[in-house]
Amino acid sequence: MKKLALYLLLILPVVSQAQDNKKGISLSLKGGLTLANMYGKDVQSETFLNGDSPDNFYANSAASDRLKPGMNFGGVLDFRFSNLLSLGIGTSYIQKGTRINATQHWNNDLQDFEPVDGRINWIQNYLTLDVPLKIYFPVKENELYLQGGPTFAKLLNSKEKGKVTVGGSDYTYENDRGANDTEPGYFVGAGYLWSMTDKPGDILIEFIWNRTVGKSYGRDLIPHPQYYYNQTFSLNVGYRFNWH
Repeated sequence: MKKLALYLLLILPVVSQAQDNKKGISLSLKGGLTLANMYGKDVQSETFLNGDSPDNFYANSAASDRLKPGMNFGGVLDFRFSNLLSLGIGTSYIQKGTRINATQHWNNDLQDFEPVDGRINWIQNYLTLDVPLKIYFPVKENELYLQGGPTFAKLLNSKEKGKVTVGGSDYTYENDRGANDTEPGYFVGAGYLWSMTDKPGDILIEFIWNRTVGKSYGRDLIPHPQYYYNQTFSLNVGYRFNWH
């Protein structure tokens, strides 16, 4: 660790001097694919459905580690106070949640389990406030950057939806499932800026990993509240406008 710190102290001034003057304000608009799931001691890879009809079906353990695809989009305003560092503030819409892997249904009449096929998604849509700190490294006329910081999310809506086949019959599954109204967390990631020499901006591509830090819970989880943490993996593309 000491050697790494010494190496960074030696290389960062060189990196900073190697760049042109990059100080100024930039606005990035971006969006992309998000894969979301949950982690924690109560998270399970599969579960079963309770209830005797589609009107009252519910997953016995909704907290799942299965990845659910979604999307995100938003913008970030960065103030670059040196060639090396910038601090920003941004907002984004992001689809969190998980894929609920329900493989069985308890049939009260049969007093036995019957197989379940199909897909159920626990959809949690959030609006976030992000505060990214970025470190830049030149790559010829382009730049690579590392970033991280806190994020604060506000729930817009939460619902379980899907189509399942139970006992040979097809059902549309929908359950109003609660989620945390607010979620603090943190994110880390890396990105690449491709300089547009004839235009005042850059094309960007980045990967971001986001995790919550407070326990979340779903309403009506049986047999007791099951706690989980949300996490997402996002691959984004966008455009950054620069004002130096």
